[in-house]
Amino acid sequence: MNKNKAIVIGLVGVVLSLFTLPAFSVECQQNTASLPLWANSQPRSALLSFVEKVTTEGSKDYVKPIDRIAVIDNDGTLWSEKPIYTQFLFAFDQIKKKSANHPEWKTTTPYSWVLNNNTDAIFKKGWAALLPILETSQSEMTPAEYSKDVINWLKNNQSPRFKRPYTSLVFQPMIELIDYLQANQFDVFIVTGGGSSFVKPWSEAIYHIPAQNVIGTAFGYTYKDGQLEKNSKLIYINDGPQKAINIETIIGKRPILAIGNSTGDEAMLKWTTSQKGISLGMLIHHTDAKREWKYGANSFEGKFTPALMEAAKQNKWQVVDMKNDWCQIYPTQSQQRVLP
Repeated sequence: MNKNKAIVIGLVGVVLSLFTLPAFSVECQQNTASLPLWANSQPRSALLSFVEKVTTEGSKDYVKPIDRIAVIDNDGTLWSEKPIYTQFLFAFDQIKKKSANHPEWKTTTPYSWVLNNNTDAIFKKGWAALLPILETSQSEMTPAEYSKDVINWLKNNQSPRFKRPYTSLVFQPMIELIDYLQANQFDVFIVTGGGSSFVKPWSEAIYHIPAQNVIGTAFGYTYKDGQLEKNSKLIYINDGPQKAINIETIIGKRPILAIGNSTGDEAMLKWTTSQKGISLGMLIHHTDAKREWKYGANSFEGKFTPALMEAAKQNKWQVVDMKNDWCQIYPTQSQQRVLP
C-alpha cells in the first residue's frame, strides 16, 4: 500500500469513528468508580466525600437515612432550559389549542402575541405577560386532563436545535447522581420554579423521583362534588426565598444537600448550608456552547451573576463547570428513559 492511500484510509477511519460515538458526548477518563460521567474534579470529589461521611456509621458527620434530604432544582439543573423554558413552549401551545373558544384573544395581549408567535414581545414584557399565559393555559381542566396533555405534548414535540424529545435533554450526570444518592438512602426532592403540575406527570419515569417529591410553582384548584378542577389563581411562584419557605412547609426538614444553577436557587442553598452540622451546596454553571448552551449574568433563564459566583466562594459551594466537569451532557439512546 502506498503512503498516500494509507493516509486516505486512515482519515476515512477517523471520520467514520466520529459518527459511531454516542451523540452529544465526549470521551471520559477510565473511571469505573461512582459517578463515572463526572470528570475527576473538585465537585465530584466533594460529592463522593460528602456521601461517604454522612453514610458511614460512627463518623461524626453520620446522618440517619431519614434525615438525608437532597433538594435539586429542575430547569437548568436537571434538564436544559434554553432557548426558552420548556413549560413556556407547552403553555404557548395550550393557548393556541384553547383559542378556538376565545376569538377575543386575536386582539388581546398577551394572547395575541402567542397566536402570532411573537415571543420577542412576550419576553420583553416579562412576567407581566408570562404569568397570565401560564395561568390561562392550565385552567378549567381536571388534574388528570392536564397531566395527560403534558405527557402527550412531551411525546410529540422535540428541541428544534437537537432534534430530540425534551425529556431526552436531561443531564445524564445528574441522572447518575440522583441514582447514586437514592442508592445511599437519600430522599431526593425536585424544588423547581416551574409548575409542579407540569413536572409531576413525568418526574418518576425520567428522574425516578415520585410526584409527591416535586415542589414547584402552584396554581389553585376548585372543588365541586368530589372533583377538582384547575383554576387560574396563582398560589405562589416557587423561586428565590419561596423555595426555602416551601421546603420547610412541605418537607418539614432542612436538607443536607442542595443543587441549583441560578440566582433563584441562592436562598435554597443558603438555607441548606447555613445550618449546624454537615451540608453541601452546589451550582451548575452553563459553560458549554457546543454540547449544550453557554450563558450567565444576562440570561432570562438561569441567571448566573458574578454576585452568585461570589456567594458560592463565600459559602464554599461547589460550582460545576459543565464544559470541563461533565464527560457527557445528554443520555445516549440506550440511556434514555421512556415516558409513561
